[in-house]
Amino acid sequence: MTKDFSKAPKQQSFLSSIPQVFLRDSDIINRSKFNFSYFDSNPPGQDFVDWNTTEGNSKLVKLVNKLKEFTREPLSYWEYQKIGKGKRGGKGKRQSCLEIYKAFPKKSAFKHPPHVPEDVWWGRFRIDNDTRLAGFVIPDSLNQNNEYDCNTFYVVFLDDSHLFYMT
Repeated sequence: MTKDFSKAPKQQSFLSSIPQVFLRDSDIINRSKFNFSYFDSNPPGQDFVDWNTTEGNSKLVKLVNKLKEFTREPLSYWEYQKIGKGKRGGKGKRQSCLEIYKAFPKKSAFKHPPHVPEDVWWGRFRIDNDTRLAGFVIPDSLNQNNEYDCNTFYVVFLDDSHLFYMT
């Protein structure tokens, strides 16, 4: 008589550790991406080291945790997710996690870097009360031949003081 090992705890543990999801069945194509290849740390922007100056839950740690959250959904999802209380302690329009302005803001402490293409759409991700990631996306209208990834946010500036789009 042979022994049946199919229900053995070690075998079950091993089998449950093997991934059961395949790329073709996943939602990876819908997940947003962040690209830092156009990053510019010139003032008034900051560099990553500037956000890592406190112990524990530094701004850099908060940023990485937010990026983890933001990459679970497409960029279009974050344009409709409201955040904050709005103007004057809850009265007024609440902002979205992702705001796309299209043009580079006229009222900005930042300058359009020469290495960033002119025809992109500028926007920002809100990280917390005053902290923003400013950058751009590629509009669908420029993606006629599907040569670009329109689900990528290209980070250009770390904006610790809400100076990218000043109201």
